[in-house]
Amino acid sequence: MINKTVTKLWQGKYCSIRDYELIKAIKKGGLVLHYKDKHMVINPDQLSQLKPTGKLIQSNYKGSYRLVDILFKPEVDSLYQKQLFKEH
Repeated sequence: MINKTVTKLWQGKYCSIRDYELIKAIKKGGLVLHYKDKHMVINPDQLSQLKPTGKLIQSNYKGSYRLVDILFKPEVDSLYQKQLFKEH
């Protein structure tokens, strides 16, 4: 699982990640998005269904990337409670 902290939401409901972050999260077994005091867990199957936008963005440093917009639906359960149940 990869943890990613998002500082702002686009249109108040979408968070954007880069396409290479999406590929890395699929390989690592999922993605946990954190926004303020809320979080959202996305499994690799859900991640593989997401498609990047068509616009190619030039990086300030090197290379280029596309953005992937994800509808942010925060979980009601605590992330730490879920980990406790998995351990038992």
